[in-house]
Amino acid sequence: MRIAVAGEAPCDLAPVRRVIRAALRPLRLPRESEVALAFVDDAQMRELNRRHRRIDRTTDVLSFGQRLPRGVRGARARPHLDEDPDGVLRLGDILISPAQARRQAKRRRRPLESEVAFLAAHGALHLVGYEDETPAGYREMLRLGHDATRQNSVKP
Repeated sequence: MRIAVAGEAPCDLAPVRRVIRAALRPLRLPRESEVALAFVDDAQMRELNRRHRRIDRTTDVLSFGQRLPRGVRGARARPHLDEDPDGVLRLGDILISPAQARRQAKRRRRPLESEVAFLAAHGALHLVGYEDETPAGYREMLRLGHDATRQNSVKP
């Protein structure tokens, strides 16, 4: 899986890339899959959050991917993900606010690299249909995100 990066990364991206791959591994995606990971400032994140979610404040991570049928997630999402004509499966974009990640890492007393890796996994899970709008969905995403970070020796 290719992970294209834009913006200024706030930490080493090797563990972040491993965690994204771990979060998506159960889908058995083709080698020619791609995710875009972008780092944006709080102002950009706030504008995107306002425009797409109608929430006028910054957030830590946003994901923009292919539209999936309601309730379809994880391995069941794979048949609904379309490859481009060039044969590449572009899952979508994960946007992270480094400033928000820093604030959260400090509050949670964990390394910034761990926070960014967890947020990247969380964003990747959104790209394959997982949602955190319900308490059960939130708990599932937390568990899957922590599992992906633990598998890669990143402190959850």
